[in-house]
Amino acid sequence: MQRFHTFVSGRIARTVLLISAVATYAGCASVGPAPSESSDQAQAPSTVSVPQPTSAEPADRRGPRRASADAQRAPDGSAFPDAWIGSAATRPQAGASGAGTQTDPNATAQHRDLWDRIRKGFAMPPLDTPLVAEKERFYLSKPEYLQRMMQRGGRYLFHIVEELEKRGMPTELALLPFVESAMNPVAVSPAQAAGLWQFIPSTGRQYELHQNWWVDNRRDVVKSTRAALDYLQRIYAMHGDDWFLALASYNWGEGSVGRAIKKNQARGRPTDYLSLDMPAETRHYVPKLIALKNILLQADTLGLNLPPLPNRPYFVTIDKTRPIDLKLAAQFAGMSVEEFVALNPAHNRPVISATRNNQLKLPADRVPAFLNAVERHEKAKMVFASWQPYTLKPGETLDSVAHRGGVATAELRKANGLREGQRIVAGTRILAPQGNVEDEQKVEHFVAPRVYEQIDRPPVYHTVGKAESAPSIAQRYGITTATLAAWNGIKRGVKRGMRLLVQPAATQTLLTNEDGERSIVNTQHLVKVAAAAETAQKDPEPAPAASAATPAVTASRARSLPTAATVAKSIEASGGRAARPAVRAQAGSDARQRRDSPATVARQVARKGSERVSTALGNAGLSRKAAEPQRKSTSSRTPAPVRGPIRATQDNRFGRR
Repeated sequence: MQRFHTFVSGRIARTVLLISAVATYAGCASVGPAPSESSDQAQAPSTVSVPQPTSAEPADRRGPRRASADAQRAPDGSAFPDAWIGSAATRPQAGASGAGTQTDPNATAQHRDLWDRIRKGFAMPPLDTPLVAEKERFYLSKPEYLQRMMQRGGRYLFHIVEELEKRGMPTELALLPFVESAMNPVAVSPAQAAGLWQFIPSTGRQYELHQNWWVDNRRDVVKSTRAALDYLQRIYAMHGDDWFLALASYNWGEGSVGRAIKKNQARGRPTDYLSLDMPAETRHYVPKLIALKNILLQADTLGLNLPPLPNRPYFVTIDKTRPIDLKLAAQFAGMSVEEFVALNPAHNRPVISATRNNQLKLPADRVPAFLNAVERHEKAKMVFASWQPYTLKPGETLDSVAHRGGVATAELRKANGLREGQRIVAGTRILAPQGNVEDEQKVEHFVAPRVYEQIDRPPVYHTVGKAESAPSIAQRYGITTATLAAWNGIKRGVKRGMRLLVQPAATQTLLTNEDGERSIVNTQHLVKVAAAAETAQKDPEPAPAASAATPAVTASRARSLPTAATVAKSIEASGGRAARPAVRAQAGSDARQRRDSPATVARQVARKGSERVSTALGNAGLSRKAAEPQRKSTSSRTPAPVRGPIRATQDNRFGRR
């Protein structure tokens, strides 16, 4: 009886609080500042961004591992534009479906609008905790933020509700992206969780959300919704059909929730959601969802002006089998780039590759105009994909390439993930807009940029230790005793505590390959790479390893190469320092993800002077075939959003601990 009175008192208190918030909400504007509570901050994107590195993936996040079946399809050569719509039926229905779903007209007619449909699907029980009232007060005190979230979610809610109903899941889950990402498909958390449903990289891969230089399907609304509902169904069954425990697992990780349950069982305590010891974020997580549910249920009583949402598909999906520039696709659909990206946020680049993602999502009422524009463009024999692989020739710069392509240098850098201030040199292979495109399918063979940049290598010093001599120090750093003496003016040997220059400052060339691996390359060999640039432009199927000889070799091959000391002697004999051996950067792809500066990489390389290293072709006596690394089919380089990431600040969300 006491528990009943407590529950009733709590409900009455929440109702009073909701009614008191009417004045706060009534007449509010639709645009305003984001909320102050950090866990709910997220805003609509506004700019194109440079790819950002992902953080290390947490080990505690668990989920079923599925066989990764890449959904890429090669162009089939079918007639255009019918290739875009999947069949020869009438348009737009031919290639368009309600976001991949089938809607029952009779079921649709039962509801006034989509909000009404969502309310009627609510099935979760009340949550008896004062935290629910606290979250209700928070959301109602931020009416602009609440309105902005709901307007943004209008693009995606119909598809999410359709998928929930097909699976027999409660429609409260349609509100979960409001809690996770403020219904922002390009939201990125500090733990690098991305998309509406905030998948971290490892869990995304487990649920077949492919991530590479071209696309990040964690941001794809249809694919990520499928993955999120698959995962929610799994953890719901794992926890004995308890949605509150399932949601706690979604936020904290099923492993963490399982351990908390076992801990309570060992102590003879209840194992429901409210009885578990959990982080503050997870304790507040489910109350946020229930608070949004209560607000939606009492919207009419509160006088809330919910944005109108018709109970019909907002977007449809069409198939394509050829690449197309992102701006051109938006133009065909009569949309701004921002509007187009809001429905197609998975694409990372200014050109949409056909083999990486063969679908486009468009507003349902824009499909006929889009297909007509495609047909007119094709009949005029105009180019669809002007962004093509291009290798910088000697004397060319990013500025000159950008000017010739009619884009800003900053846009060219962002398109290729290049940092401001990098000194890019000839031999670099990037995507760039081209006025004369002979074969648009060349872009399908482009994995990622191959970048040569000049860096300033800092000098390296050594402090003489106990029992060290000039010959031992020289051997350690791969130089001769005479060279060490000349650099430091040594006449009578070295003494303990002396600070010796063992490698002078110099300008070197750093190669970042398609997999994000870095190495210092021989400057003489770079001349050969640059000289081959013009030939590379005519390569019908450009491959990174085939366009020019690769100066760096794999780590396994490096074991058989001469030591640094041996190579240094041959360099001195030739009378030049320009032919110093190329030293394999040990940072590898991890250094790429950490965005180590070129100076840092150079210092790492310098410290490896006593190890076996790779050398330029000719110096090591290797054939071109032996020196060239094998090209990989997919790139491990960290993907990045086309749009500026909106940082969802729940850094522990989705089990990220």
